[in-house]
Amino acid sequence: MYQAVRNLLLQVLLVYTGLQRVATFQRCSSSSKLQYVSGDALADPANCIGPDGSPYPHRTVENLVSRSTLRGRQGRDFKDFDGMKGVQNPLQTREELLRAHQLSRDGVLPSIHSIGREKREAGKNKTEGCVVGGAPPRLCRSSYNTTAPMYGVSLTSGQPVTIVQKFPDLLQQVIYETCDSKECDILHGECIQTYVPYLFLVIPLGPVTLTGQDYVLVESGCTCRPKYATPGTDPNPSDVIPSFN
Repeated sequence: MYQAVRNLLLQVLLVYTGLQRVATFQRCSSSSKLQYVSGDALADPANCIGPDGSPYPHRTVENLVSRSTLRGRQGRDFKDFDGMKGVQNPLQTREELLRAHQLSRDGVLPSIHSIGREKREAGKNKTEGCVVGGAPPRLCRSSYNTTAPMYGVSLTSGQPVTIVQKFPDLLQQVIYETCDSKECDILHGECIQTYVPYLFLVIPLGPVTLTGQDYVLVESGCTCRPKYATPGTDPNPSDVIPSFN
């Protein structure tokens, strides 16, 4: 009787331990709309499971980019950044990225510092350069957001890479914009997803810069391909980067 109870308790303990491990290690987030990146360092646990089935190597990342003044910081606390000189609240960075992208969609092209200047000149007339007539009409519906991707595919090698993300002092946030429609609204044609190569600090260290950066494609917009367009006229993002062959 005692042995049976003991075995039952051991089985319950093993099941409980397994459930704890499942709860502790969840998969990094992914989106069917994002083809070359996955995970989001602002939303996912630091040890979430990546595409290769292994936890995100946050210890390796911390050793790579740790700063002595932030060595004791733990968790994701967005409230108190006053004592962290040179580190901007990631949520503020996100809002500025979104606002800049919206201005770009609207045909407004502000200088690099104009968004920050708006906060100091609230209520005053601002002079911002803009395209005459505003932005051209959009033929394909799209949506945009920010992400701090944790994994990607190198454009230079075609191999999977781990994107270095360390909260809060090294978060590589980017804007992505994806197609919401398959057919153009005005012209006869189909909507084509476009991409832009972003430079990320990655593991293993990339070949593009001395600090180990590499190019990873990120969705950048949605364009209309007319029904009778000449084949091969779609933009090729790899054309804007040097050859590494």
